[in-house]
Amino acid sequence: MEGEEDPIYEAERLIEKGDYPEALNVLGNLSLPEAYILRSKAYIEMGKSEEAIRELKEGINRFPYAHYMYYELALLYFNHNDLVNALDEVNNALSILPYSYDYNKLKARILFEMQEYEQAFDVLTYVIKMKPDDVESRLLRAQCFYLTGKFLDALKEINRALEYNNKDETLHTLKGKIYLETHFYKLALSEFKISVSIRPTAENYYLLAFSEYMTGECGNAISDSEKALSLDPNNNVIREFYESLRNMCGQK
Repeated sequence: MEGEEDPIYEAERLIEKGDYPEALNVLGNLSLPEAYILRSKAYIEMGKSEEAIRELKEGINRFPYAHYMYYELALLYFNHNDLVNALDEVNNALSILPYSYDYNKLKARILFEMQEYEQAFDVLTYVIKMKPDDVESRLLRAQCFYLTGKFLDALKEINRALEYNNKDETLHTLKGKIYLETHFYKLALSEFKISVSIRPTAENYYLLAFSEYMTGECGNAISDSEKALSLDPNNNVIREFYESLRNMCGQK
């Protein structure tokens, strides 16, 4: 009837407001791909993952060429750490739309979490060709290199990513870790100083303190270890390092 609100639009609005039961009520048994996705989202927000999965599977059965439903199902599995099913579903989406940036990026993330670093690297290479300024994908590719011991390649990838965003703390932290691995402690120190200035976390202070110790700056190392402990007082690794530092640097 004229004047009635479109149920898809209304359900989207209700989900945005957090009124998930009413969104489900508005959608009813509407059989459209968008309706299945929205019902799934409402169930997810309500903590009902099984119902969310059921909705997407029913939608896929009804609309087997709706590639974005496979993608939504893959995301759902991925967020629940069901990596095998996530990979199956994103591959289903890619079989229909193989050139999708989003689908390929999700596949790379899944492969990375599965520790299939070589496969993840191959997919990320394709993703970055589509979007060269994708800093997140460049970081993930650098991590693939780092975790397989290809430190020089990792550094090249990080430096390329820093051209697009030199304020990304995770890039500087990974770069510092690579310098630690390769015993370039002064260079590591410089990177962790940047990391701490951007995001002063316990881990970053700990890495900074370790670098300071390795370059002979015991006083600064103790001071930054104390800052790390103040942010994460129950971290046994940091505490043991701090206590060892005090002994090695002649403090009691």
